[in-house]
Amino acid sequence: MKRCPAAFAIAASLFAPVAHADETLEAKMRVYVPVVSLAKVCDFRINDATLGEHRAMLEAVKSDPNANKLAYRLHYETQTAYIKARDGGQRVAFCRDFIADNSQYAKARFTAVVEGQLSEVSSGVQKAIAHNVCGAPPARLSRADWKPYASIKKMLQNEQKLAREKAETNGWNVTEETTAVTEQFCAAIKTR
Repeated sequence: MKRCPAAFAIAASLFAPVAHADETLEAKMRVYVPVVSLAKVCDFRINDATLGEHRAMLEAVKSDPNANKLAYRLHYETQTAYIKARDGGQRVAFCRDFIADNSQYAKARFTAVVEGQLSEVSSGVQKAIAHNVCGAPPARLSRADWKPYASIKKMLQNEQKLAREKAETNGWNVTEETTAVTEQFCAAIKTR
């Protein structure tokens, strides 16, 4: 009878969790690995502070085999969740939610580009774009504002065309992809 508990204790020790990585390092990995893992597929731009932290985390992971395993697992789980959403026709919603949940680390690439462009034009151009694309109240353009207005409008059209082509190539929902571009555009204008 006394052998059974001993055998159970040995078997339980075989399944005991592997020693964890440093808690601070583990917390960083849980944040930065998914953000970097989805940057390309969800088309967002990671801010410089996050990139710096990610580089430092990668250096720390090199010397800790448990952390290295965790980083690999987090990357795998993140990619698996993305693929499941993509294959279920929910790619845009998945990426939108991920970006919203991680907005302090990353921003949709197109939103970041638009915010940069809008910082260089007058408020009249911003209001006219908001009206014509996002349904904001009407605004008048001065003669000097027509050229920057046309430039920003052309940028939006190019991004929508690119989204359409990417969707067709990858078998994604074209309407959903182009609508997401317009939503990102309008979100960038509203933050101005």
